[in-house]
Amino acid sequence: MRIFQTFSMAMKSIFNNKMRSLLTMLGIIIGVCSVITLVSVMRGSQAKIMEGYAKMGTNRISVNYNTWDGSDFAGDLYDFCLGLSTEVEGVTPSVSQYLTLRYKTKSMETRVSFGSDQFDRCQNYELAAGRSLCYTDIYNRVKVCVLGSRVASEFFNLENPIGKTIKIKGDQYTVVGIYQSKFDNQQGSDDDMILVPYSRMRSIMGTRQISQFTVKATSAANVNIAINKIGNWLSSRVKQGYFDIYSNTNYIEQQNENNKMLTLLVGGIAGISLLVGGIGIMNIMLVSVAERTREIGIRMAIGAKRRDIITQFLIEAATISACGGVIGIILGAMGSALLSSAILKEVFYPDPTITIGAFLFSVVLGVFFGFYPANKASKMQPVEALRNQ
Repeated sequence: MRIFQTFSMAMKSIFNNKMRSLLTMLGIIIGVCSVITLVSVMRGSQAKIMEGYAKMGTNRISVNYNTWDGSDFAGDLYDFCLGLSTEVEGVTPSVSQYLTLRYKTKSMETRVSFGSDQFDRCQNYELAAGRSLCYTDIYNRVKVCVLGSRVASEFFNLENPIGKTIKIKGDQYTVVGIYQSKFDNQQGSDDDMILVPYSRMRSIMGTRQISQFTVKATSAANVNIAINKIGNWLSSRVKQGYFDIYSNTNYIEQQNENNKMLTLLVGGIAGISLLVGGIGIMNIMLVSVAERTREIGIRMAIGAKRRDIITQFLIEAATISACGGVIGIILGAMGSALLSSAILKEVFYPDPTITIGAFLFSVVLGVFFGFYPANKASKMQPVEALRNQ
């Protein structure tokens, strides 16, 4: 029962000095609000980046090579990658060029990608209608194409594109399929493209030399194995020149680590204001002890023990800090929603773990910085305290 009486006395003291208590909370409010807002926006930014990587596809390996002696072994490399059936589930040339397409009186500039029948799998595309390229299209150099969702929307709108023809460099290409949108038909995104067989490169680009490939590994565990095997094969072939192999899986892991470090750094910087708020609590509690010296002396004279005095002031400090934490959490949630909406164009709210952690830290901070004033009050001699006017 005594603890409830002590808590009641602490709350009464806070409400008797509303303005002073609010100003004391201000440091905690700003600190908690800053930590929650900045960390939430950082986590939201990380989530958006990871969402973009997921749309582009995971376990992808990019292979680039260049020979100074003009030797070309693209076909052998393609066959070698296909032969890694345990580690590799798809491979496609990764060559593209921005060209102007025409359909009737309409025209638009977009990225023309030259791919194989495994392009969809390697680049993480899904069909919305029709079909994709097949081996026969590649082998026979058939003039067919698959449209990205933005191209289909710009050229055909509500019209069904399947079977229609689009002009590329003076040749008519029949539309056989349409890809589903991945980036809301944004210009310059993966939706802003058209796929044609890589065997049509020479007629469109004037060359058939391929030096860039995208390889899709069967799993994240097999990414490095496939990289090592492809690297060893290229080392035995590229005598005069260079090659480069990298995986977006490794890049994603590195990006995650960088984001975690940046989030901790931002949270740490914002947390400095929490320490400032804690010092403010200690300062105001010292003032409160000085103002209530006579009250402390009376309580001790009628039998209050040291732990009762310490408990009273610790509860008061923790309550001030906890109230500041709650207000900071509310403002932080609002700040997270507004800032993420403005910057990321999507609303992100604070993670429950971060919210609970910020609240508990604010309470602990109040107890920590409130202990010195509470301990000082408990060490007063009743007679000396009663003499205080």
